[in-house]
Amino acid sequence: MFSYITSFFFYIGLITIVSYAIPLILAAYKWGPQDLKKKYNAKWALVSGASSGIGRAVATKLAQQGLNVVLVALDDEALKGTHQSLSTQFPNQQFRAVGVNLGRADETYDYMPIIEKATKDIDVQILINNAGYIQLSAFFRSPIAKQLANLECNMMSHVKLTHFFLSKMVEKKLKGCITFTSSQSAFFPAPSCSTYGGGKAFLAEFAASLAIECHNYGIDVLCLMSGPIMTQFYDKAPKLSAFKFFHSISDTPDTAADIMLNGVGHITWRDSSLFTMASRLVVKVIDMNLLIAGIARGQGLSSDFKNHPELR
Repeated sequence: MFSYITSFFFYIGLITIVSYAIPLILAAYKWGPQDLKKKYNAKWALVSGASSGIGRAVATKLAQQGLNVVLVALDDEALKGTHQSLSTQFPNQQFRAVGVNLGRADETYDYMPIIEKATKDIDVQILINNAGYIQLSAFFRSPIAKQLANLECNMMSHVKLTHFFLSKMVEKKLKGCITFTSSQSAFFPAPSCSTYGGGKAFLAEFAASLAIECHNYGIDVLCLMSGPIMTQFYDKAPKLSAFKFFHSISDTPDTAADIMLNGVGHITWRDSSLFTMASRLVVKVIDMNLLIAGIARGQGLSSDFKNHPELR
């Protein structure tokens, strides 16, 4: 009897690991660069969070394929610089800079009409939902307004943009793709940035269900589970020792952009780094309840936890 039980769990574990590994192997050795302009017969793409990091890298790579790009980001010098740089680098393409605050939505401000007006004369068939930022603090130590602003940018802005442009694509019977930039924190506990992790988890589940809904319409959906990236993402966050480790294993924005654009149409959830893959294997092996209990009881040993009271 014991041998049967052992064999059962061995094969369950084998199926779990192999079914996870096969798409990663295909991504590494079979799925190469693809021309999204040709694949979807598209002329325009829209990238949110386009002024830096992964967003700027994706916008650049889409322009290299001959696509025109709508650049959506905060109305600041970074957006102006990105728009000017891409316009100079790709004189045969069109670029539209749309400066909005995706983290703000109240009675006096709504970013969607601004974006809708800026795109009313074009068909956006490639939608890159990438905008986002992290807010580090214990949930109850940060004002609720800041928590809601984080969710608006990281989660609700993507829902609103997707609903608007997806509806247009279906209505006009256009093929296309929609991507989301999620994170390892979508499936791994993220204490001291619970709103960030919760928002990223939503994006992953949203993308999974949306991919099924969109399949028969020729619209592909991908959610990138990003690991640490060499960007300005953490510049305004507390100076934690954990970030030194993250920087040492960080991917570049170009690498993450390639993984995203190469994978769309092939896979729905794409883990983009060794750190993300290792974390995924941990949660496949260790039950989440046990993992949460272990992290909760061991967090007091962390120097960051001891030295930064705002985190606890």
